[in-house]
Amino acid sequence: MEPFSINLNQMAERGGRYKRFIIILAVVFIAISAISFLIFYRKDDPKEWIFVALGVYVILFIYFAFVGYRAKLFINGDDHAFEYQFGFFNKVPDKIIWETLSKVKLGPTYLAFTKRTGRRKQVQIGWLPYAKVIEIKSKVQNVCEEKGIELEVAEYQKM
Repeated sequence: MEPFSINLNQMAERGGRYKRFIIILAVVFIAISAISFLIFYRKDDPKEWIFVALGVYVILFIYFAFVGYRAKLFINGDDHAFEYQFGFFNKVPDKIIWETLSKVKLGPTYLAFTKRTGRRKQVQIGWLPYAKVIEIKSKVQNVCEEKGIELEVAEYQKM
């Protein structure tokens, strides 16, 4: 089997996902800052505490923005396992070992891996561009055919 590696960092879609992350982080930052300001203002504490709290929030905002920017997003596959990392804060990629699988279902926007123990792991890939989704599905399908893993292809049905 030929190993495959799909790097998701160069995608234009990652930029949109990172922008949403920064916007949500900024909204949380503003909300917590406003709550802190109201709490300190009502308690008649020294006004310097407001600036200390805001300084801590700004440092945390910069840290989380930096961590999110440096995140590595990828999908790898080889003879041994299917490995992926999508989250901004995941340090260790998730792995699914091919020998433990009894069935793989390729959905319109997901991959569902069913283990021999009956446990199911679903990987959402709907946020990726269509070309990447098709590429990932074809690679997984090739591996399943080579390894003799039961494969089910679920197509989108319009009701």
